[in-house]
Amino acid sequence: MPLPTIEELRLQCKVDETQDDELLLAYLMSAREKAENYLNRKLYEEHVPADDPDGMLITPLVKLALMLAVGFWYEHREPHVLASGFKELLNDYRIRPMRGT
Repeated sequence: MPLPTIEELRLQCKVDETQDDELLLAYLMSAREKAENYLNRKLYEEHVPADDPDGMLITPLVKLALMLAVGFWYEHREPHVLASGFKELLNDYRIRPMRGT
């Protein structure tokens, strides 16, 4: 599944104009990085390379989490803690490192 489009991000953020497109795309790249760090795995849009056994395709829930993060950051431009819904949408896909190995 592809990343959210700029049109989907505008809809999520209730933005009609294109003047904030660059900002929305920057938030999207940050949301993707945050999701990958939380999941401990790389996200792919089309296929997972054979040399990345932990990689995963973007699912509808992951896409929604990315859109949620973009919307949150667009609404709250000062430092805030990202809403818990982001992690809740990603939890089922998270790889938890083994301790002591």
